Amino acid sequence: MHIKIAKSKEDATHISELAHHIWHEHYPSIITEEQINYMLSKFQSADTIYDEIKSGTTYLMAFKNQSFVGYSAFYKKDNELFLSKLYIDPAYHKQGIGKQLFAEVTQFAKAHDLSSIRLFVNKYNTNSIEAYKKMGFIIEKALITDVGSGFIMDDYTMTFAL
Repeated sequence: MHIKIAKSKEDATHISELAHHIWHEHYPSIITEEQINYMLSKFQSADTIYDEIKSGTTYLMAFKNQSFVGYSAFYKKDNELFLSKLYIDPAYHKQGIGKQLFAEVTQFAKAHDLSSIRLFVNKYNTNSIEAYKKMGFIIEKALITDVGSGFIMDDYTMTFAL
């Protein structure tokens, strides 16, 4: 497996395309199709991703046998790292790709002497919650966030102590 840092508009476009594939496959049992489309357009569009890259969010792209199969995004916030995205193509689940991406994220956080890694995960995304728990995350609290257009994110905040 190979991991690279996303830098270009082309990288952002590839990430957005993979996000659309993953979200439409994974989230219909958790949130409505309308909310999936809204979330993708607001948070996972190529323009949004590229703007985030330009403003300091680090995107890592994971490749297996030359195929782009997953990505993560993170940024420093106060004395911790916020992991805003960690997505793997469902066809490549349970192959250690998420763990390898998370190892890179953890290495970055330690290199910057951060105290913890925080993320938000949908309360009903049980497979992801269990995967995060196996990595060492703990559920800290429940959180409801208004994301606009009548949609909310009903999440847990999970933390990983460094």
